[in-house]
Amino acid sequence: MAIRRYLTNFAKLAIHHGGISSLARACLAGRAVILRYHSVSTAADGTHLCLDPGLAVAPDHFDQQCAYLKQHYNVLSLDDMVERLASGAAMPPKAVALTFDDGYLDNYTRAFPILMKHGLNATFYVTTNCIDNREILWTGLLRFAIFTTTVTTLETREPMAFHLPLRTPAERREAFTKLIVTMKNIPTERRLALLEAVRVAAGITDLSQLQSIMMSWDQVREMHRAGMIFGAHTLSHPNLPNATPEEAEREIVGSRDALAGQTDARVLHFSYPNGRGSAHLTEAVKSIVRRADFTSATTSVTGSVMAGDDAFALKRIGIYNRHGAMPEFTLDIERGKIGA
Repeated sequence: MAIRRYLTNFAKLAIHHGGISSLARACLAGRAVILRYHSVSTAADGTHLCLDPGLAVAPDHFDQQCAYLKQHYNVLSLDDMVERLASGAAMPPKAVALTFDDGYLDNYTRAFPILMKHGLNATFYVTTNCIDNREILWTGLLRFAIFTTTVTTLETREPMAFHLPLRTPAERREAFTKLIVTMKNIPTERRLALLEAVRVAAGITDLSQLQSIMMSWDQVREMHRAGMIFGAHTLSHPNLPNATPEEAEREIVGSRDALAGQTDARVLHFSYPNGRGSAHLTEAVKSIVRRADFTSATTSVTGSVMAGDDAFALKRIGIYNRHGAMPEFTLDIERGKIGA
């Protein structure tokens, strides 16, 4: 096992430093990569209270990634990349676009200054009901409840029965995974009822720590004026295939309209929420997004994009805390470009 890890790490270093990745990029002309971030933060920023720390990239690592992308890739705006994909125009070699999901405050306080420092553009998909912290993102409330509660066993009866031990970090991770996968795959009304049952069973009453997690509309407008792109990510982050057609349309169109009203600009791009552990899009949902006059929609499915791909099911490469190791970062970009 140790030898295998050594060989794997050696291979990553060879790809990063030895020019193999440059050769791969040259051979894959025409393919492009859309990177998917969530958070650029440390534990001190507060985002980790409601987001898996594994999804958060440390600010110094994001700075290194941006510097590397600036030097070795052509970082396009999502507008430019989608237009090229739609028209069949040639993609510049080593084309990459940056995106962020959800709308966390650290996107403004941490990621935005680093992007500006390097002269890079990114697209931010925001859950519009959560902007200004008007609503707590339900996935964040669930994580907060499970990982901060002092109860050692979580028990619910209605609307679903659970008996989940929480004595160790591993048990809490297992309980969270079981609950979030369940919640992503049930209708909204039942999901919200189960979330409330979990909150009560966990004895969570003080949610003040979650009242400063998301961006404000003033910050969104400032970033938009500076050239950042904003896309819709629904009103409240439901799993759209499990919503009724009416609810799905309300979530998609409502988030588009809220964002357009705040930025005074047409909203061209959409991102389907809840990618991990569930089927987060269907042909019916894609049809609603098309009718809503978006030009693209991104998924959480891993892979690259090229001319001829479905513009409403674009693949992305997730960037996580583990990508603080630059060979890991560069290898996954190249691996994603090879994937269909």
